[in-house]
Amino acid sequence: MQEDIELAIETPHGTADCRLEHKEEGIHAYSATILYPNMVSGYNRSEIYCFTVVYDPTTSKSAFESMEDSIPAKIQQLEPHISAAIFKSQGGK
Repeated sequence: MQEDIELAIETPHGTADCRLEHKEEGIHAYSATILYPNMVSGYNRSEIYCFTVVYDPTTSKSAFESMEDSIPAKIQQLEPHISAAIFKSQGGK
C-alpha cells in the first residue's frame, strides 16, 4: 500500500501545505489537497484546493489531470514540487 505524501512548499505568499493521497492500487494517480496561504483582515485563512495529480512512470513526471479546469496560476506553479515529491516516493532520487 502506498503511503500518503505530505509536503510544505514555500510560495511568495507563505508556506503551502500539501497532502497527496494515492487513489488506488495499480494506478498512478493522487488526490492532492493544497492549503494555500491567504491573509484576510490580518488573519491567516488558507484557501483549499483539491485536484487530481497523475504520475507518468515513463517520464517520471507528474501533472495536474488535464481534465481539471481553471487551475489558478499560483497552484500551477506548485506542480514541479509536487512532481518531485511523487518521484521521490516512487524510489527516485
